[in-house]
Amino acid sequence: MEFLETIKARYSCRAFKETLIDEKILDSILEAGRLASSSLGLEPWMFYVVQDAKKKQEIAQIANHQSQVGQCGAIIIIVARLDFEEYFESKLRARKLPEAELQKRLKAYKPFIDGMSGERKLSYAREQAFLALMNMANAATACSLGSCIIGGFDNVALDKYLGLSESQKSVVMLVVGEQKESVVVEKIRNPKAEVVKFW
Repeated sequence: MEFLETIKARYSCRAFKETLIDEKILDSILEAGRLASSSLGLEPWMFYVVQDAKKKQEIAQIANHQSQVGQCGAIIIIVARLDFEEYFESKLRARKLPEAELQKRLKAYKPFIDGMSGERKLSYAREQAFLALMNMANAATACSLGSCIIGGFDNVALDKYLGLSESQKSVVMLVVGEQKESVVVEKIRNPKAEVVKFW
C-alpha cells in the first residue's frame, strides 16, 4: 500500500482470529518498531512478544478483561528502558563520529540525561516508545493484519507478570492478528483547517 493509504486503512480491530502470525510477517512488524526514530538515538525500549494462548488470556485479565487481548495472533508489549543513562555514551561512540563531534555531543547531552529524575526518565522513554508503537501498528496494516493499541491495563501487575526490573516499565501494548471480518472504517478526524496552521 501507499503510505497514506496504509494510515487511512488502519483501525482499532477488536475481533481477531486466533491464528498465529506468519513468522516473517511478525518479524517485519517488529523490525518496523526496532527501526523507529528516537531522541538522541537512545532507543529506550524493549518488545515482549506473547503468542502462547494461556499467557494471552492471563494478560487479558490484567488488561481489564479486553477480549481482543486474549484472542489475537500476538501481543507486543512495549517496555520502556530507564537505564539509558548507562548506555548513552557507548551508543554514541558506536557511531564512529569524529572525536571533536563526539565530545561536543557528550558535553551537550550527557548533563541533560544525567540530571533526569526517575519520573522524568519514564516520561521521556514513554514518548519514544510511542514512536515505535505507531511504526508497528502501521506495519501490521501494510501486512494486511489488524491491530489494536491497548493502553488500559494495570501497569504494576503487568510489570510483575513479566518479571521486569526496576529500570523497566510496561508502557503500551499492540495486539495484532488476522481480522475476523474485513472492515472498512471511515476515519472521522478534525478538518485540516483546524489542525494545520501555516505560520
